Amino acid sequence: MDKQAMGKSVKRRKYFIKKDYQGKLILGCFLFVAGMGIVFNIVLGLLSADSLTISYTNQDLQLGQTPIMLLKQVLTANWILIILGGGFVVVASLLISHRVVGPLYRFEATLDSMRKGKLDIVIKLRDKDEGKELAGKINDFNRYMSESIYDMSKNSQALHNLIEQVAAIDLPRQEKEQLASLCWSMQEHNRKVTTRCNSFKIKDE
Repeated sequence: MDKQAMGKSVKRRKYFIKKDYQGKLILGCFLFVAGMGIVFNIVLGLLSADSLTISYTNQDLQLGQTPIMLLKQVLTANWILIILGGGFVVVASLLISHRVVGPLYRFEATLDSMRKGKLDIVIKLRDKDEGKELAGKINDFNRYMSESIYDMSKNSQALHNLIEQVAAIDLPRQEKEQLASLCWSMQEHNRKVTTRCNSFKIKDE
């Protein structure tokens, strides 16, 4: 699927649109949550460093400092929850990243198309996507440029018709040659304007 098709489509079929950016975002969220958990355990350990805890598990009585005992209990009893929590953080980060990365991908695809003279693309984002204001401004710009180029094309065609009419006026030979030279020069400049306008693909062409 090319970028232009992605720019026009609303649905996303790829989970990883910009792998580098999404990978950094997911890793950052995971490290942040893991770091907060470590900080919480460190603070809890410091607050309970001077206390002892007695643990009775499977007919085994254990005595130790509270921070160490708490860490053992957390790792042995809640390792499944830790893995599930980490997986949840990864999935949630991936879903959230789509709201940012998807619009960025569409903006890049649209700007690449605009560089090639294609101004007929309309950016459509999902309801929960970020960047709707920027998408609206890009769409408004393309619409304005399309209307301006269309008006230039119409004026260029009108100018071409006027030059043809002037060139057809019956004048003395010398004056007619001078007028023909001027008309030819104007037609050349007008042809360049027309060629430039036709190089764009405008909306509602």
